[in-house]
Amino acid sequence: MPQQTMSEFICELENIGQLRRIPEEKRSDELPTLMDSVHDKAILVEKLKDCDFQFLAGAYSTREQYAHALGCDIREISSKIAELATKRVKPEVVDSAPCKEVVLKGDDIDLTKFPLFLYHPHDGHAYLQDVNVVSRHPDSGLINWGMYRLMYRSRNETNVDMRNDSHNSRVIAKKYQALGLDMPAAMIIGGPTLDKIACMFSFPGVDDWDILGGFYGKPAKIVKCETNDLTVPASAEIVIEGRIKTTEGWVYDEGPYGEFTGTYGGGLPHNCRFVVDCITYRKGGVYQYATIGGLKPGLTDMMIFSLAVEGDIFTALKNAGLQVLDVYMPSGGCTNIAYARIRTRGGGDAKQALSVMLSCSRQWFPKIAYVFDEDVDIFDDERVKWAMAWRYDPRKDTVIIPELNVLPLDPLGQTDHPPVNMSKVGFDCTIPLVGDYDHFSFEAATVTEPLGEPPQNVEKLTEDELAKSMADFIRETPRTWLDILKRFHGQPNPLIYRAFGQLRPKLGRVADRRPNYPYTFADTWFVYENDKR
Repeated sequence: MPQQTMSEFICELENIGQLRRIPEEKRSDELPTLMDSVHDKAILVEKLKDCDFQFLAGAYSTREQYAHALGCDIREISSKIAELATKRVKPEVVDSAPCKEVVLKGDDIDLTKFPLFLYHPHDGHAYLQDVNVVSRHPDSGLINWGMYRLMYRSRNETNVDMRNDSHNSRVIAKKYQALGLDMPAAMIIGGPTLDKIACMFSFPGVDDWDILGGFYGKPAKIVKCETNDLTVPASAEIVIEGRIKTTEGWVYDEGPYGEFTGTYGGGLPHNCRFVVDCITYRKGGVYQYATIGGLKPGLTDMMIFSLAVEGDIFTALKNAGLQVLDVYMPSGGCTNIAYARIRTRGGGDAKQALSVMLSCSRQWFPKIAYVFDEDVDIFDDERVKWAMAWRYDPRKDTVIIPELNVLPLDPLGQTDHPPVNMSKVGFDCTIPLVGDYDHFSFEAATVTEPLGEPPQNVEKLTEDELAKSMADFIRETPRTWLDILKRFHGQPNPLIYRAFGQLRPKLGRVADRRPNYPYTFADTWFVYENDKR
């Protein structure tokens, strides 16, 4: 999908049935419950009291939204993300963009122009949290962007949450700190689904605008900032330029906050301060906000973490030489539970897959992994539970790996900052390839498909004629009941069963032809072709 403005993106959401418009004026304090009341599409609040912006939330909260943005089926999202993340297209710099229609500097800077509210009861303050932070590496000059949150401090100041040592913005900020410099930053508010996916990926030696172009399939149009040497997507709705005060260090109180885990982050973290130098935005613009937390945290915008990790896992399994078919993180697991469907060839494929799944993502997820055979639909909770129930042996199919990285957001970690580690567990729910197992015993008992329309001009037989024809058919070679039904399809159903009843006293079963045990003429009920009893 090409680069979109926010207006084009909103129209697209509406066209695919993924937008609910709220035309009535709302107060900012009403927004949390409004967001929590809708989990299957985005909401657009068209009028906000004491605010000039419209309010958009939930715009990347459903798999339907992601599948549409990626141009693929819902079941192909992880493989499509893995594919697009490898592509690179250089950006195109443009002279101006709609986000430059209003430019505020000096005393005109005022973050209270945006809708501010307490999202979760125990949050430390209001947050601007659907924010992509753009920075430039001081050594390589490469652009990096990623999703972070800003806690309000004053009309021209926020905190910025950068605690995770694996996240590039923190890595780059530490570089600036070592140089005795503050880090220039541009905070982007507003972007379509594809931008949100692309910002989750970053690779050594690669400019993130090249990655964004790879997701677009053409150059990303970017525009220069007003007060620093950074660039931002020309389709941005709101840009907040400023400096992250890395020279001061991570010394300011931040949080707590209702996280994507559905819990509050631990303690009162230390974070940096961000000072605003300029705000630019489109006239009549849209303020985008990420749904997060609540009692259905897996059905919020923060499910984007799951999709990024799905892509990481798919790529890692493929690179490990495993035949991966699907990767899926169920919403209730909040990125900490992952399923993979693979085609097993070697006796250790499933266990190797679990080891990869638990350790491959730079996001440090998941904590719990399951691997399934190719005949299990991992998007169907009933089939998943069925495979867990009948293909998993706790004694030999449990893989526990101690002391792997986890985010400090996990309440079991009992800390608000890295480093922290924890055991992770994997469950092998595949049919064993090694050992003396009857593989048919694991096969799903599906239902018989309809036989289809009977052949035209079928000659109708009497019961006795049908019994004779059926006997000849079985004498040719042992037959299953399905073979017989297909052969005589078109004869009256009661006659087929009555004719078979005439033959039944003379028929035995081939007892060593598993799984179908076909009928054959014999002097005993159990016939063994290999003379085994």
